[in-house]
Amino acid sequence: MRKAERLIAEAVRRGAKRVLSFGAAGSHHLLTLSLFAREAGLKSAAFVFPQPRTAHAVDTLRAALGLGLEVYPARHAALIPWLIPGVLRRGDYLIGPGGSNAIGTSACAAAVDELATQLDEGALPTPDLIVVPLGSGGTCAGIAAGVVRRGLPCQVLGVQVVAGVGPRLAARYLARRALQRSGAGDRVTELRTRLRFDATQVGPGYGAASAAGERASAIASKLGLDLDPTYTAKAFASVLVQLDRAAGADAPLGRPQRVLYWHTLSAISLEPLLRNAPAESELPAALRRLLRTGV
Repeated sequence: MRKAERLIAEAVRRGAKRVLSFGAAGSHHLLTLSLFAREAGLKSAAFVFPQPRTAHAVDTLRAALGLGLEVYPARHAALIPWLIPGVLRRGDYLIGPGGSNAIGTSACAAAVDELATQLDEGALPTPDLIVVPLGSGGTCAGIAAGVVRRGLPCQVLGVQVVAGVGPRLAARYLARRALQRSGAGDRVTELRTRLRFDATQVGPGYGAASAAGERASAIASKLGLDLDPTYTAKAFASVLVQLDRAAGADAPLGRPQRVLYWHTLSAISLEPLLRNAPAESELPAALRRLLRTGV
């Protein structure tokens, strides 16, 4: 929501009539963008590529369609750059996956100001490590940039939900951009020691549940916290690993490490958005095929 608020405001500032983005079939980004676009009087459209089928992914897609999202199915994410010219219209504002551009990343960097206020007020102890999911990179990069800009004495761990070096490269680049936009470009070298990555939680792939993620979800549920298999379950699984490593008396800090888990899943029920949304059986066959069963 932080990203969407600023991205839609930028679209309005530019006089756009429609926002065009892309993401997986169950993308939270596309749902949120559609909601904010509708409230601003803009249309929304997106290229959508396959994702493993879960009830959550199906409901997210249905809710986005109910908000008016115009969908262009794509067999694979790699095809999208070649498909964009065929649908790009005059008056479109193009937004990358996850809203992870300089504007979206800066919105997440600003969230660290809220954390800093909580720390100043004594609402929680200063963390040694902030753990956050890493997909398109903007959220992780923004938090890392905010930590550096505010001079907080902690590291940020991006837990990859997509395999490969791409998410790490994106996060480093976007964090640098966010620092430069905030006037703290002279501190970009600090990212080398502040921003870390965990590539061990990807599991079977993007959108697919992992055994560690399912265990994390069960533990989180006992704490009253709902997780999704794509992002938050894998990030929370990494938190559990960090806690196991740092709880011993021989921990490097001489005390248990303080780990702050940054939750990125909305606590708001999708039910109100599903009341006027198409049923799964009413989805076009091309969209149903994007939600694959099995991996």
